[in-house]
Amino acid sequence: MTIFERIIAGELPASFVYRDAQCVAFMDINPITQGHTLVVPIQAVATLDELDPVVVQHLWGIGQRIAAAQRQGLGSRAQHFLLNDGRAASQTVPHVHLHVIPRYGNDTVHTLTRLVWHITTIVVPRRETAARRGRLERQAAAIRGALDAG
Repeated sequence: MTIFERIIAGELPASFVYRDAQCVAFMDINPITQGHTLVVPIQAVATLDELDPVVVQHLWGIGQRIAAAQRQGLGSRAQHFLLNDGRAASQTVPHVHLHVIPRYGNDTVHTLTRLVWHITTIVVPRRETAARRGRLERQAAAIRGALDAG
């Protein structure tokens, strides 16, 4: 069972932004930037070609809505959409997931540094803290609020 299946099942904590019958969206525990959100299908498959095309379209549509909500709720100016499709593409969790990474302008060095740091957390995970979870919950609430308003 992947970490995402455990999150979806409620076995592990997560700061959820969105949930429906086909997918969920929650805050990345090791965000590259403030508001970094993962959009994950409920169906546990490793690559896009294993996922029903209707679900793939839905996943990207939710990603687009999350991006708009990040702009409105967090003040981001742009987003990176990142999907590593398979192990050879540096996919670290064998479950399709779309990263929606907000960008705030003049943050290139910071973002590149955080990207390298994000990759290292896969090898050396960070411990959960109440302060970090609180930040993720506040960001998730801001994105959810913008989704609800849209």
